[in-house]
Amino acid sequence: MSSLPDKDMILAACRGFPVIPEHAVLDAAAELATLHQIREVTPACHTEDTDWRRTWLMREIDEWIQQATPVPFPAAKVHTHTMGQVIDQLAQHTAHAYLALPSRSIHLYKDACDRLDELGDAYQDLADDLACGTRRLPQ
Repeated sequence: MSSLPDKDMILAACRGFPVIPEHAVLDAAAELATLHQIREVTPACHTEDTDWRRTWLMREIDEWIQQATPVPFPAAKVHTHTMGQVIDQLAQHTAHAYLALPSRSIHLYKDACDRLDELGDAYQDLADDLACGTRRLPQ
């Protein structure tokens, strides 16, 4: 059983840093971030292929997580999102932070980074709970 990547590894992958060692979830996180960057500059009527690929990657993450984590305790609470959805949100907010970087508003950039940090902490809490079997994911 392979371990879940930690928050820093996921955020680095979303930021486009090389994924070492190779890990299916980190590869998917990096691609999701790229897809969100593409989506931000693509007219809404032309995002179907990008959104289809995002959905496919989220399902791939969810399948990997199901194989890599222990069976949760029977009383484990259900999280509101799948891990694929959580990582997709991290990727989306990473793209937003990068878009805010060249703006003239330091507040916009700081807000995007703060939100990304909060989501990263939430990811880490969920990953820790899954590894301990104290949380389950929705089907």
